[in-house]
Amino acid sequence: MEQPSPARLVATLAGAALVVYGIAGFFFDASFAAPGDVRDALGLASVNGWANCFHVLTGAAGLLLAGFASRRYAIGICTVYLLIAVAGSLA
Repeated sequence: MEQPSPARLVATLAGAALVVYGIAGFFFDASFAAPGDVRDALGLASVNGWANCFHVLTGAAGLLLAGFASRRYAIGICTVYLLIAVAGSLA
């Protein structure tokens, strides 16, 4: 049996972490108000229902794609979250 690639490991771990983070976010704020209407989760991150759904969906995509498109997912998800971080820091 061959070793899993680093991209597969990233896709699996990031996918699982995002799903857990998204589900946990619903315990702090499950409202689907305006995107700017957020609540702090343990003082670490701002969440609302839309952000939680986004995290669950991107995490589930990682778990689904880890077997056959892990490299594309790892590059894509890192790019998306980097762009979101840059946009958030500029706002």
